[in-house]
Amino acid sequence: MSATPSTLRIYRTGVDWRRAEFVLTALGFAGFLTIGIRLRTIYGGLPAHPLFIHVPVVLIPVSVLGALACVARPAWLGRFGIALSLCAIVAMSSIFLAMEAGAALLPALHLTGYRLHLILMHQQAAHILAIVFVLFTACLILTFSAHRISGGWPTGLGIADAILGSRAVYLLLRAALVLLALVSAYYVFRVGDLGAKAVWLGRLHNA
Repeated sequence: MSATPSTLRIYRTGVDWRRAEFVLTALGFAGFLTIGIRLRTIYGGLPAHPLFIHVPVVLIPVSVLGALACVARPAWLGRFGIALSLCAIVAMSSIFLAMEAGAALLPALHLTGYRLHLILMHQQAAHILAIVFVLFTACLILTFSAHRISGGWPTGLGIADAILGSRAVYLLLRAALVLLALVSAYYVFRVGDLGAKAVWLGRLHNA
């Protein structure tokens, strides 16, 4: 008896490593390549740090707000999850780049007293932000993956499908994503506030 379209079944064997989940994971690891790139100045001798910080200052709030929106509307995670994860990866990588540029610039500033204290607090807060946002980015990718796998689109990788295919794990990841998003939002404000105070403290008054 010949097979008809209604009786045909197609089974995928093996793992499709081109899946978005695996590509985003690889790009996430690639984002760590900016660690160790220490540029004090760029084109025209301009300090690199105040220019680099514009990237995380914009992309971190975008990533955080996007993640919170996707938790509130899970259907958006399937639609915008890839773009949002890419945004978070670029933001994460830019944090490392800005931190290294700041570390390279600090000796040239010859700061003392309270302004130096503020800069050191700024550095410490930036390190905390980096750790928290790495966790946020990883959690975002995992939540996106769990959304698709638990929704009936397994990757073929047994251990990933078994863990992320659980509805309980998916809900736990969404809760963790909200927590990490809020902490990231606080620390990006904290880092910026300390940096601005260190730069502008007393200058406007003296002017």
